[in-house]
Order: sequence, then structure tokens, then C-alpha cells
Amino acid sequence: MTAAPESATASASEPVEHHAGARWWSIDIHAHSPASFDFGGLEGGTTVTAKPSFKTWIQAYIDAGVDGIVVTDHNSHEGISLARAALEELRQEVPQLPPFVIFPGVEITASGGFHILGVFDPSDDADIVNRALALCRYTGTRGASDETANMTAVDIASEISDLGGLCIPAHADQARGVFSMDDRDLAALAGSPLVLAAEVVDDAHVDKAQRRGWVPLLGSDAHHLTVDSCPPGMEAKAPGTHLTLIKAEVLDLNGVRLAITDPDESVRRCRSDYEDPNLAIHGHIDRVEVLRNNVAESFSFGPWMNCLIGGRGVGKSTLIELLRLALGRSHELDGAVAEDLRRFSPDVEAGERWWDEQTQITVYYTKDQRQLRVSWTGKSPSKPDLHLWTGASWETQSGRAVDRAPVRVFSQKQIYELATSPQSFLAILDDMPAVGRHEWDEDYAQLQLRFKGERNKLRQLAAEAEKADRIRGQLQEVRGRLRHLAELRASTEYQELESTEARIRDSKDGDDRAHTIEERLSADAAILLSLRTENLRVPEFDARAAIFDSAAELLKEASEILAAGRAAWGAQGVTARWADRVMELNEWLSEQGGAAKVSAEQTRSDRQREIELEAELQEVENSDERMREQQRNVDQVLTEISIKRTELFNRRRGYTEQLNSVPGSPTRVEVHHQADVGLIGEELRNLLNCPESFESAFGRDGIARSLLGHQVKNPSFPSRVADFKKALIDFVRAGSKSTIGQELYVDRRFYARLSNNDAFELETNILLWFPEDLVSVRYRPRDGNGYIAVDRGSPGQKTAALLTVILQMGTDPLVLDQPEDDLENKLIRHLAVETLRNIKSRRQLIISTHNANMVVTSAAENIIVLEHGSLVPRIEASGTLQTPGVRDNVCEILEGGEDAIKTRYRRLVG
Repeated sequence: MTAAPESATASASEPVEHHAGARWWSIDIHAHSPASFDFGGLEGGTTVTAKPSFKTWIQAYIDAGVDGIVVTDHNSHEGISLARAALEELRQEVPQLPPFVIFPGVEITASGGFHILGVFDPSDDADIVNRALALCRYTGTRGASDETANMTAVDIASEISDLGGLCIPAHADQARGVFSMDDRDLAALAGSPLVLAAEVVDDAHVDKAQRRGWVPLLGSDAHHLTVDSCPPGMEAKAPGTHLTLIKAEVLDLNGVRLAITDPDESVRRCRSDYEDPNLAIHGHIDRVEVLRNNVAESFSFGPWMNCLIGGRGVGKSTLIELLRLALGRSHELDGAVAEDLRRFSPDVEAGERWWDEQTQITVYYTKDQRQLRVSWTGKSPSKPDLHLWTGASWETQSGRAVDRAPVRVFSQKQIYELATSPQSFLAILDDMPAVGRHEWDEDYAQLQLRFKGERNKLRQLAAEAEKADRIRGQLQEVRGRLRHLAELRASTEYQELESTEARIRDSKDGDDRAHTIEERLSADAAILLSLRTENLRVPEFDARAAIFDSAAELLKEASEILAAGRAAWGAQGVTARWADRVMELNEWLSEQGGAAKVSAEQTRSDRQREIELEAELQEVENSDERMREQQRNVDQVLTEISIKRTELFNRRRGYTEQLNSVPGSPTRVEVHHQADVGLIGEELRNLLNCPESFESAFGRDGIARSLLGHQVKNPSFPSRVADFKKALIDFVRAGSKSTIGQELYVDRRFYARLSNNDAFELETNILLWFPEDLVSVRYRPRDGNGYIAVDRGSPGQKTAALLTVILQMGTDPLVLDQPEDDLENKLIRHLAVETLRNIKSRRQLIISTHNANMVVTSAAENIIVLEHGSLVPRIEASGTLQTPGVRDNVCEILEGGEDAIKTRYRRLVG
């Protein structure tokens, strides 16, 4: 760890090209060079035609994408130095040449004619093969394949091992292969601890090697540069056609040895056009950089399994929580877990937090073969910056880190809480892309808004229907008072009344309009007189100005005529006489009512009110029919909501069925539609707006009694929910007279409280309410045949079952902090061997652990050994067990040291 400037974590300009830890290497363990006598011809013969140069031969392997070869000429070491010289020359010519490793080796012909491969480390000099040949008492012609060493295969294995090499029987299932030797000799060879692997050509004979405890490998044994140059009738072999893939940190002999100790995990036999296992199609974290108080550290991860180890308190959990913080996952913590990790929250007060405003966390994340950079800073703890590498620069991106760089992070306490409350597992299930909960939520929210909008329209129409009824009542009342007028409508007096009222209205309208014209004429006359300005007082404009003056006089005269006429009309008092006549006629009409006689003023008011009410009624007429149409709209949206809710259930169920279909899965996860009614009392409190008191109403024998009497896991349970919702709406409307109310024993104050709520709004919320789906997790004990509910197991069994399910869910990176803390060691080994090894090829794992099974048995591809740092956790060593510092720390920290391992072995096994 070194001091760094404040911008250190943001200064990285290019993405990571190679991941940390182990990777797959392709190696041809049986490669004949042009130095072999028979290269380019028939095996065992002497080729007389021209052979390719060593540069051409090495280039053919590089062009085929091979990472390394073992030069294994017959009983000779001469091709090794020539091959190395050719490779060096190629590197001088092409500096960008891919890495290529040459192992010194030899194909020794043992007594009896059996071929044995000797493989040595790439750091060894070619002369080591010469020494091996001498020690194996080979005195024949160097390069000849038909002359034998004066030593058996078993003895040759001993000599090769003493020189630090690896002994591998060549083409064991073919001519001159050890499978054809005498059974006793073969048994002796198979019993040698110095022979760990054998070259097997035919896939059908792989089991022969495995039965003898040998790891089957594949080499080309190629004597030709291309498949086209191979003799007819023989299997075409050339550079790149027959290979062994080795998973190792470094391609050397130690890496090959370690791979052979765990062949299921680290060895593959391949032919040309195989699928590259190094291609990680799943998203993964490449690197995490942390800068705190001017001190920086960078943590590199591989795309498969990564383990963080170290003593207590070195910062393993800190690193995991910093990942959670930077990637926007802090909101997933709640309860006691959130309180314990409060110092890593983006919202914690300054005096309590691990970070400060200068702290920076940068996460490099590969997704869809593109790299994203998430830059978190204490200055903006809730919104990290996102950038995408375009190939030339970092381009700013939109969105949330939690969506763009998805990672699942679980502390040991989180997993334990999940095991205690399996229903909370639903949130993890919904986070799976196959479920698509985020998109579903958006669609569902839109449907809910539509439903509320349609319900509000229905409410408005209901108000209009109520208004129409009120208007009809008022109209009937007015018409009752005016009923006596109906008989008088044909009378001369009534007709005179209507015509006189019309005259008054028309004369007033005409008088008002004439007065408006009068005022406008006077104003226009004034405007005409003002048109001659000071600048226009010239002889040339006199005639035009005279026209203006003449017209103004005419307008003024017309205005005066209108004014005089208006005054004369008013002086005649005709309108007043008409008004008096209207009053007389109204009084006459009212006198005709006898006992129902009302004032003339009331009669006039009623006649006017009748007109107004008829107009209002016309506006809200047909509200009943429109209500029925709107109710159909409401029902349609509610059906869409129900279908959408079922869609979420089907997505959840479909995903869990995939989990359950994994052969030999120790767990089963089932989802039951709308069956989570364990806390229905609290949900009903919220629905009915009764946050406190009235315990009997919300207990199991309360409002929900009828629903809770059914089996929640029965497929028909959602229909029971629908029936209950109808009964609940009736309860809101009818209270104690409803079906629920008649069976409910509750204080009468409850109904008073219920009646204070907006019943229409309560009904809307009830219609939108659906119980959550219920998650059921079961597991199969190792010593049992059936599955049992997880809540019936021990804490360790619960945690193991939930952890097993979590490990199998999705392909996004999974970060676990000490998952073994609540597990029995037997369960840990079972989990490590059966689950971790099965899933790590399809998702990245980053696990903080103190358990050797998690690291060694599950064959972690990358191990980071942390030590305490004053500000940021420090890396003491990293890599695989190939790295001495990593191997020594794994032995010491996880196993208690080499002496402890030997002591336990002697006591338990030896």
C-alpha cells in the first residue's frame, strides 16, 4: 500500500485487460519439433524431404491460439534450444506476440518399447533432458524412436521425478502405450505415486486411465505442420488439434501439478474449435480501488471464485461493505444488520462513519464485454458517477449503479436473518432479471394510477347523479307552485304577460345598443377632428381636412339625434307603463291560485327558477347510464391489474421451477399466489385506517377470520381472497349489519372510527389490495430422502439451505461475508464441494472466509490475503496456491500451519 494523490483512483485511464488469479491455459503436452527424425513423414521413419523451420513451427502453434507446448522429441533434447531461439527471434520481430511457453521435455522409449513423456519446468535448461536420458541409461541414437533405454517405465518415472520433472505415459491407449504392457508391470506402474497422469488419445479409453488413478491428458503427438500434410488413413494431427487445458495462475510445471491434483476442476481434454472457457459472459468486478486520507489500495478480482482471507479484524468485511456502499446496495440492509453496519451507510452522521468527504471508491465492472467504471465519493455518497469505456476514453453514463453494475452482497448476519424469515427471500427473487420486478413495478404503478383515475371519474358521476336527483326534487317543488299557471297559459292575460315581458326585454336591448352607437359616433367625430396635425396645416391639405371636418359634423349630428331620441323615449314613460302592466298581470295570475296563492314576486322567481333548473337538469341528465359505462371502465382496469398481479406470480414461479429443476438440488423453492397472510392484521389496519387499538378486530378471529380459515397453499386461495375483498367492501358500507360485522365482536367505537373515513377511498384501496405471494423454502437433509421446511431445521441447516439457493440464483456477481459462521463444518464442505464448484463458472463469487474448505476444496481461482492497514485494508499476497505467499498464508491462517495439518492427518487418516 502506498500513499497517493487525491485523484489517484480517478486517474486510471484504461480498463483492466487481464483478470487476476487463475485462468485456463492450452498446452500441447506431446509436441514433436522439426528436430525429430520422423517429423513430416511416417512415425518411426526418417524424413528425407525438407522440414519447416523452427520459426514456422512455433508460429503455427501461436496462430492456432495455443499457450504452450512441451517439446517431446524422441530420446533427444536438441529441439528445445532451437525452439526457444526461434521464439525469441519471433518476439524481436513482433513485440506484440502473444505469450507463449515452451516446456523442455522428451519422449523416452522404455524397455519393452513403451513410450514415456518427461516434462520439466519452462525455467529449466534444455540440458536437463540430456541428463534425464543419461540417468535412464539411454545409449541409443539421439532422436531415434525404435531404440530403448535400459530401464523400465517405473524406474524412468523415478529418475524424472528426482530431476523435478513430471512423468506421463505417452499415448497409453495406442501402439507402444502402457495399456498394452503385461498386467503385473502395468499394476506396478499404476501403483507408483510418481505417475499421476497419462496421455489418452481415444475418448473411449479415458476410463482406463481413471481406473488406475491417472488423470487423462491429451497431446497432439503431431509430426506434421498441418492436417493436410498428414498421411492418409491416420488421425489428422497438427499444432492446435489436440490439447489439454490447465487452470493455473501461471503456466509452469507447478501449475500443471496443482491442476492434476484436482482434475475435475482444473483439467480438460480438448480438440480444435473448443469453446474458450476463459470467456466470461457473465458480469464481473475487475478491480476495486479505495482512497482514504491520501492512502490508496487496489484489489483485483477474477471473473470466477475469489476468496478474501486474513486474521480477525484485518478488514475483510470492510472491503465487502465498501463494495456495497459504492454500488448502491446499502438500502438492502435493515433492522439490526443495518445498525451494525451503520458506519458504512451513505446517510450516517459525520462522527459515526468510516468514510469522509475525501474518501473515494472506484469499481471497474465488466458487463456484456464492455467495462463500466463506478466512481463513488464521500462528497456525493448517494449518487456515484458512471462511465463506460468506449475503447478510447471514458464516456459519462446515466442510470443507477445498482442497475448498471448489478451485484448481490450478503453479510453473514443477512443470510441468518433470511434463514430466520424466509419470506424476506422474496426481495432477492424479485431482483432476478428473469422476474423483472423493476419493469413490472413501473407497469403496475401505471395501472394503479389509471384505476384511481377511473374510480375518481366514477365518483364524479355519482356526485352528478346525486345532483340530478336533487334538481328533480327542486324542480318538482317549483312546478308544484306553478301548477296553477298551466291552466292559465292559454288565457289572454297570460299571453299578454309573455308578450309584454318580451317587449320590455327587446326595447331595453335596442335602447342599450343604440346608446352604445351614440357614444361611439361621438368618439369617432372627435377622432376625425384630431387627424389634422400641426404638420398638416398647409394649403395642399386643406381640402382633405375639410372632408374630415364635414364628416365629423355629420357624426356629431347623428350622435345628437340619437341622444335626443333616447331622452324623448324616456320622457314618454312607455317602458314604465309596460312594467306596471306586467306587475298587474302577475298579481292577477297569483290571485287565480285560491288557497295556494303566492306573491307575484314569488311567482316571477319560480318561473325563472324553473327555467334555470331545467337547464341544470339537462347538463347532468343520463348520469345513470354514464355511471354504468364508467363502472365498466373501472372493472376493465381492475381486470388488467389482476392479470398483471398474476403475471408477477407466474414469473416468480417460473424462476423457482428452474431452480428446482437442477438435478440433485438439495433445496426446493416454491411460490404460492397471494398466500402471505401471516401479517394480514397489520395490512387491514392500514387499509381501514385504524393504526391503533381494537386488537380484537385485527386478530386471527377478527375481520380476516373467514379468509384465514382456508389453506393458503391451495391453488384456489386467490379466489378466496377475491371473496374476502367483496365482503370487506360490504363491511365498509354496512358496518355491523354486514356479514363480517355480524360475526365480529368489537367495541361500537370501532364503527364510529370506521365511519369517519372516506368510504369511497377505502373501497378503492381494498380493490387494489392483494396479499403478497408466499415463499416456501425446503431442503433435503444429507441423511434423509424427503424435503423438509427450512423453518424446521437447525440454525445451521436453515442458513445452509438459504445460502445454497442464493448461490444458484442469477449470474450477477455474488459477494458473501463469512457465510460459514452459522454452518456446521460438514455442511460447509458439502456446500463448498457441491454448490460453489458448480456455479462459479457462470457467476463471479467474492467470499470472505476463515474456512479452508471454502478456499481449497472449492478451488478458488483467486485468493487475496489481507493484513491490517491503519486506514485501508492492505494486500499481503494474492493469486493462487501456486504463489508461495498465498499458499503459506492459507496453510497458516486457515489450517493452523503445516505441522497442524500433518498432526490431524496422522490422527484421522494415517
